[in-house]
Amino acid sequence: MRLRRNCYIAAEASAKDKVAAVAQLYPDAVFSGTAALAAYGLCEVRLPAVIRVDKNCRIRADDVVYTVRSRPVPANRIKGVRMALPAQAVADALSFERCSEWLLKEALAQAYRGLNGRGRFAADLELVISKKRDAVRELAEQAPVGTASKWEQRMYHEMRRVGLKPVPNFRLGPYTWDLGFEAGTTVVDLDSLYYHAPENNHREFLIGTWKTNHAVQHGWAPLKFTDECTDYHLKLVVETVQETVAHRRSVRGLKSSPQKVRRALVTPAWRFHQSLL
Repeated sequence: MRLRRNCYIAAEASAKDKVAAVAQLYPDAVFSGTAALAAYGLCEVRLPAVIRVDKNCRIRADDVVYTVRSRPVPANRIKGVRMALPAQAVADALSFERCSEWLLKEALAQAYRGLNGRGRFAADLELVISKKRDAVRELAEQAPVGTASKWEQRMYHEMRRVGLKPVPNFRLGPYTWDLGFEAGTTVVDLDSLYYHAPENNHREFLIGTWKTNHAVQHGWAPLKFTDECTDYHLKLVVETVQETVAHRRSVRGLKSSPQKVRRALVTPAWRFHQSLL
């Protein structure tokens, strides 16, 4: 199979090998779309691969590559090949490829998972060059980005299903809660009974206790559920959160800026508690 003049590759070569060959031909190109997502381990390689090139570049499109001429986009180097940031890759997949939204949401959830996921996504989204930026933001909200586990993702979706707007890995002062509801000043933690087994209990139990105290002193409503709560009483869990948020949204002063205790705690437990030092 002829890729370019004096450049051939076996017709039966894998999509991954064909992309690698193109990368050698055009080292300054930035791979995007599903080709970049595949490099991050988020999906399989698909052809044609989307590549972003300089506006003066004259690479022709074919069955192997789809060229997009634009100003430079930020990129990471993976095995020596320039790959667009995940947010840019998703935007280009939406623009130039036929991809299921499920695949792209899953890619975003994995690329921007964990405590700092929402912040990293917001920073990357600012750098996206595409008319699909708002669509990427919407996919990220649905994914969602910033969660750490399938359990958290499930509860996030359950809350959205009833019209709530949860924020995953929500920061309240020095502490992080699994879900936060800014309009309704409510925070939720999902605690596995296994995670809090006796051998792992002491430190997390102490921090969790003072985290709850901190939330109450700052005027927020803290709710906690275990995996068995959501396994056996999912409807009740969702209703409890829903009713709490609705109540606090209806009471003047509780919706968004509740009054805190005059000398409310601000120092995290691990900075003052003798058992944690």
